[in-house]
Amino acid sequence: MRLRFFGGLEAETDGAPLAIRGRGQEALLFRLALDAGTTVAYRSLAEDVWPDDLPEDPRASLQSLASRLRRGLPAGTLEAVPGGYRLTISRDDVDLAKFQDLVARARRAADQAAATADARAALDLWRGDPWTPGDGFDWVVRDLLEDRAHAERILAAAESGAAGTDAAAPASSRDAGGVVAAGVEASVPAALTPLIGRQRELQLIHDQLREERLVTVIGPGGAGKTTLAFETARRTPGSIVVELAPAAPGEVWAAVAGAVGRSIRVGELVSTSARDRVAEALAGRTLLVVFDNCEHVSAEAAGVALDVLRSAPGSRILATSREPLGLAGEAFVDLGPLPEVDARELFARRVRAARGSPPGVEEEAAVERIVTRLDGLPLALELAAAKSRTLTIAEIDSGLDDRFALLATGPKAIEARHQTLRALIDWSWETLTDAERTALRAAAVFPDGVDVRDVAAIGDAFDVGAGAFDALVDKSLLRRSDRRLRMLETVREYGLDRLRSEDREAEFRAVQAGVMARLAAREDARLRGPQVRAALAWFDADEENLSAALRTCADQTGMDEVGVRLVRACFWAWLMRERFEDLQSGVMRFGEAAGSLDSEAAVVVRALALLGAALARDGEEGEGRALREQADGPAEVGGTSSGGGGEAVSPAAGGADTRPGEPAAAAVARLEREVPAVIEAAAVHRSELSAALEPLLTAILVAVQRHRPGTPWSRGVAIGDEGLEDAPAWTLAFISMLRSAIAQNGGDNETLGVESEKAVSMFRELGDVWGIAFASQMRSEWLQLAGRLDEALAVADASSAGLSGLTSVTDLVQQRSQSIGLLLRLGRIDDARARLRESQELARARDSQRGLAQTEMDAAAIEIAVGDGAAALRHLDAVAAELVPSFPDQLIAWSGSRRAQALLLEGRADEARDALAEALPAAARSGDHPIVADVAVSIAGWLAAAGRDADARRALVAATRLRGGVDASDPFLRVMREQLGNDVLVPGTAARVAPLDRGDDDLAVLASFLGG
Repeated sequence: MRLRFFGGLEAETDGAPLAIRGRGQEALLFRLALDAGTTVAYRSLAEDVWPDDLPEDPRASLQSLASRLRRGLPAGTLEAVPGGYRLTISRDDVDLAKFQDLVARARRAADQAAATADARAALDLWRGDPWTPGDGFDWVVRDLLEDRAHAERILAAAESGAAGTDAAAPASSRDAGGVVAAGVEASVPAALTPLIGRQRELQLIHDQLREERLVTVIGPGGAGKTTLAFETARRTPGSIVVELAPAAPGEVWAAVAGAVGRSIRVGELVSTSARDRVAEALAGRTLLVVFDNCEHVSAEAAGVALDVLRSAPGSRILATSREPLGLAGEAFVDLGPLPEVDARELFARRVRAARGSPPGVEEEAAVERIVTRLDGLPLALELAAAKSRTLTIAEIDSGLDDRFALLATGPKAIEARHQTLRALIDWSWETLTDAERTALRAAAVFPDGVDVRDVAAIGDAFDVGAGAFDALVDKSLLRRSDRRLRMLETVREYGLDRLRSEDREAEFRAVQAGVMARLAAREDARLRGPQVRAALAWFDADEENLSAALRTCADQTGMDEVGVRLVRACFWAWLMRERFEDLQSGVMRFGEAAGSLDSEAAVVVRALALLGAALARDGEEGEGRALREQADGPAEVGGTSSGGGGEAVSPAAGGADTRPGEPAAAAVARLEREVPAVIEAAAVHRSELSAALEPLLTAILVAVQRHRPGTPWSRGVAIGDEGLEDAPAWTLAFISMLRSAIAQNGGDNETLGVESEKAVSMFRELGDVWGIAFASQMRSEWLQLAGRLDEALAVADASSAGLSGLTSVTDLVQQRSQSIGLLLRLGRIDDARARLRESQELARARDSQRGLAQTEMDAAAIEIAVGDGAAALRHLDAVAAELVPSFPDQLIAWSGSRRAQALLLEGRADEARDALAEALPAAARSGDHPIVADVAVSIAGWLAAAGRDADARRALVAATRLRGGVDASDPFLRVMREQLGNDVLVPGTAARVAPLDRGDDDLAVLASFLGG
């Protein structure tokens, strides 16, 4: 495979062009191509692909994007490797990379002739402006332009007979201290607040860097070392900042390589080690590298710094640490307290930020005392000022004399041991009661902080009262924000260090997992009722807490039971948020442990494992296959009213079969072996979900046992009343919703009407917003077939509004497509287009590729409704580009049916017949009656266009029987009637004119029309 970006994007393999579709895929390919042959970390990819708005789950979004990109590339070209992704092609096959390598080699060459040849070869590759995928890659263009300038200077030097291969850098790229820009824009975090004071120290850092290659800013914790280092980097073009705070021992080289890789490209290497990548990137460059927060990896940071200084003679290092690195030639800038004037200004500004007004004249004396007693340390001042959110300045002043004070108990308490952040926290620790110390250590194992409503429960779990947490808030060791208690990260790390030193980390993490399981179970119960939004917000806010708890259960022995309870408690929230990977991982890890069936949680988790096995193909693992495919697979088309096909049941409803196929033999045996025990246990451990298991598992077991080869077994599912005699009301509503979905898929219009009405009614009584929304989808389908289009639209719109904020963007766009289809049936074309624009904006805003694909389908349906086949084909081509044989048969059939309709509108009957010949078998394999009926309608249109009126009417009758009712408002039939000028394609009269025998096989009749 070869990639060209100069003058525009071109991708080819073996001489054939490759189509890379969508900004997301282009950006991912572009970023990987820049480092072809090298692993690019997840974080770097996410930051470059989505520079302005990272997805909520960058790792999952990258996985989905890479999966789509991989389908368009030669096999094995895009590899998923530990830590990221790699494009397995040579850098010589990427014109940008080859250009950069040639320039780098020219700059290193000792021989001027060789340097000139490489520079000329590089410039020959520049056949036009470099193409980029858009915002977020300006740094690439800057780097390329800098390299081009280097190459041009080398050629100019050769022509003028100048010695050396790299002309001197322009004077404008040098700062006053002699540090030369590296040709790359520094990636330095922007200052959140103006720098107050410290001008003398900044000048000293500048002076030291002018003369020395290693300068370390030393001072107590909270003195502002990082602030000064970052400010220096901002004032020094070409600086690279290495943030070592997140680095664990052994990770310093990786942190340096990551920072360097985000700033400048890395050439082709003999070795792929982090050290070699850094050496290659820094070779020949003159720049400043900032090592921030070295103290916790001091020895390792010193070794890395020494290696960098030796291997890159043009580099200088500015380090921040609480202690010297201990290297020869190390220069220092000591950072002490702020001068009084600056300290007072800092405190006053932070008070104004916290409470909206600076200290008043009457508070000046108290401010002066606070600044003096906190010794002018910036972080201590900021912590104290933050208290002004809830306390007056006088209360803060007096609080420093109290045992609950943050830093001191009296005017004489300010001592040297309190002048570092750790010393300050140590001092605070000494003033804490035993209960408060336990509360601090407990809060440290909650990475998301804790909801204020959960403090009492968490306190009980750790055997401390809620007042202990309140005391930590008073002492600024916890802070309250958005109804949550959060820890400063430094304080949290202090708490974890305490636990590790006491060998109690595992103990506290186990308690955290247990209380999170209880809290999640509490919130799960609220998901199926009127408080669903608040409950879902809790799961979102505590996502990291739940993940930490699950990791604890997976890593520690004896925690399987808690893990089962966690998976059970998170199950419904994961489904609503389409977190299928989390569900898959949880079920696969704890599914066996749930085999005890000794609790409601174990029963539900074991049932999920069985359902996963039922959906698995032969030779695949059972628990996660279906969930994984829902997470990575293609978008299902929305309801048939929008012109889409596919499953009308949401994956969360448990009725979707994402890839129809034969039931795995091992899965059937497992179902037969385990279902009876699960059903028996479900009767003992009764809940809203477990009560649904007996009828659901029984129906599935019967379906797989009675399965006829060649048809999807899931189409034979018929849910009975087993075990529902005393079932909770929610369970009955849920079962009715499932029955209505099965009826809709099976063309049973009568059952669809009865069960959808029951489901909507019961969910409304329960106040379950999610249940109302999904049941309303089925109700809208029935109203459409009943000819009550205005009612159907109102119900569909209400469903979309109910789902907003509860489900994924893809689900929401699909639901909105149902309303678009109804608007088309009502002839409200302008309104349909307006809805389409809203859906497109929604999908684009969330970078939902599946949602955007759905909008292309909706756009095609609109163009068909207005008779513009050419426009419809353009939209269908965009969808077809993403189709692969492994996509659901529903989608393949729907796409072929719409293509046939568009071709008929263009008068291309032969091509339409070919499209239908592919669509009908796919529809038949799906077993989805509305999809087969949709294809039948298209066949009727093709027959009518060919003058085969009797056969066209018979095809319409087949469509009516398959759908379970007359769809009199189909937009395609209306357009075709206008085009043909007759009433052949009137569904309501077709049965009277050309009836089919009751025993006729609709599929066989339709196939015979096509010559099949």
